[in-house]
Amino acid sequence: MQLLGFVVAVLAASSLAASNDSDDIQRKLDSDLQWGTYRPNLYFGTRPRLPSSLLSGLIWFGLDNQRNWQNTRHSCELGDNLLEYGYSRHNGRDFGEQLMVDQDQGVEIKSEFIKVPGERGGSWAVRFSGRTLEENVQGVSLAYYFGLEGNGTMALDVSKRMAKITGETPDLGPFRIRIVPAKHNQSPPLHLALQKTKGIPEAVKIAGIAMDVPKKNVWRARDLFQEKLIKHAQQQANAILKNTDGKGPLTGSVLFQLENEGEDSSNSNLFFAQMMVHGEFAFDVIYECEDTSAAIKSGDIGALASNRRKEFDIQFDAVFGLREKGFDEEEVEIAQKALSSLIGGIGYFYGSSLVSDEPKPEYGDIDETSEPRLSNPYSLFAGTPS
Repeated sequence: MQLLGFVVAVLAASSLAASNDSDDIQRKLDSDLQWGTYRPNLYFGTRPRLPSSLLSGLIWFGLDNQRNWQNTRHSCELGDNLLEYGYSRHNGRDFGEQLMVDQDQGVEIKSEFIKVPGERGGSWAVRFSGRTLEENVQGVSLAYYFGLEGNGTMALDVSKRMAKITGETPDLGPFRIRIVPAKHNQSPPLHLALQKTKGIPEAVKIAGIAMDVPKKNVWRARDLFQEKLIKHAQQQANAILKNTDGKGPLTGSVLFQLENEGEDSSNSNLFFAQMMVHGEFAFDVIYECEDTSAAIKSGDIGALASNRRKEFDIQFDAVFGLREKGFDEEEVEIAQKALSSLIGGIGYFYGSSLVSDEPKPEYGDIDETSEPRLSNPYSLFAGTPS
């Protein structure tokens, strides 16, 4: 009996240790995968695998045509006619890069996303770089936003060099965000006729806009940004026409350059950082958790992305060995893009579904089933390529 008791005790201890190891692995896995490019319906966007939390995304439009603001790029739409978008490399964990070529809006944008492990999902950053296309005369408006769907606080501070957001939520804890335009960014050229006109706002590297919107509307960031744009453009147009005796001209770079607004608000839950650029440009978006070991400097992003790119290529070759099988470089690149677009299409969703407890009747039978009802909300982590 003593031997049996000893064996039972050993087995119980082993089972408990295995369970603890399993829990530790699961916690690490959850933390490693908490943040990601989990908004696959957008050209670029991030969110954590948490309900009602912090969302972010990229918005842009060209300035040559005053109606381009109506076709602001945000979600992936067939009618946008982009020549290219989608991930060329994505490892599903801490690296993803893509090139977006928008001929209609006159801009080419590259995104490089990296993550650094740490507490509460760690820190992450994305570098956007690109250029306005040759036929683009006035440049492009770029904007990056953060919106809080759930409980928490955020505050905005804008200087000539960057926009800073500090905040805290129950799930993410304290966090810091920096949106930093590159020093070499050039503002759109100001039309000669407007250079001496009164009331023309001075060109700035970055402008910050804070809004307080219903939590359920944070996902409508693009629509809310457009409303702000058109309201500001109408005010600017009236001022320019008044100061030029109705002559204008009304150029996009002047009409749609927003000014800092709402910095002092402690109730805002949606923040935009706008940059008006022409020629080659770049800007960094850096999200940092409170874990100081996961801090990210702007100067580190390029090196981290380069290392992850090399690691991706090495692992891809090791797993698939396409070159050894006779495939050429173009075919290998196509295969990398296909895999990366699939992985980059993984998204996190939270909400309710319309469900019915009764099976649908067979074709031709009378449908007497009750109306479907909303289910309890649940999480979905799934691949949905855009």
